[in-house]
Amino acid sequence: MTELKAIFCNKNINVREEVKKLFSNYSRKVVPNAQQTTTVINIDIRNNQEIERTCQWLQIYQYYSHINAIIDCIETFDILSIDEDKESIGGLKRLSNDDDCLLKEITKIDEVLYQHFHNLGSTHLELIKTTLEYATIVHMMKDINLYSSDGRRRFQELRDNLTTQFQLQERNNMILNSLIITYALCESFIFKAKNLEEFISRLAALLNFEENSMKHMKGKSQLEYQTCVFF
Repeated sequence: MTELKAIFCNKNINVREEVKKLFSNYSRKVVPNAQQTTTVINIDIRNNQEIERTCQWLQIYQYYSHINAIIDCIETFDILSIDEDKESIGGLKRLSNDDDCLLKEITKIDEVLYQHFHNLGSTHLELIKTTLEYATIVHMMKDINLYSSDGRRRFQELRDNLTTQFQLQERNNMILNSLIITYALCESFIFKAKNLEEFISRLAALLNFEENSMKHMKGKSQLEYQTCVFF
């Protein structure tokens, strides 16, 4: 499993897309163009079933590779209470500490991993790593209280005013856009969760973002400066 960690944790891999590509290439080789359509359909059905099974297996290994990052994220941003932390992720900590664990042993607990994390995609896992790398951004957003009722109102007013003000100022408009995107991405890491499942559900609810969205958090010094100026 140590080798798998290096593969899955260091790259943002969309498991489903990669598996589909592999099966698609395989189907082209297996079925000559001259063969009948029914044969192709039968192979497609079998392929779809195999794709689902393969995706689930690989996603479990992907989740396993990110356990340490998930644990670090929960602890860094104090998302769970101490008691809930022990109950929810104690088993994950024990698993992550076993570097000699074999694939066949991982499959015995695949239901636990899949139950916890099946709603998370590769971009969610990448977001967890990004927030850890740029944790000061999340802490800053929390410290200036931007997610309370009053904070949301202030943010909305500022966003509306600056959007109008910066219409013809490309650079400032880009900075404002980065702040708006970062504000949305940080929200899941601001509030306490009742348990691990609530935190994961909250994170999984972030749907309309991609890897490029996280680049806005990485303009760290400029973003921190502008946030302090704005608020």
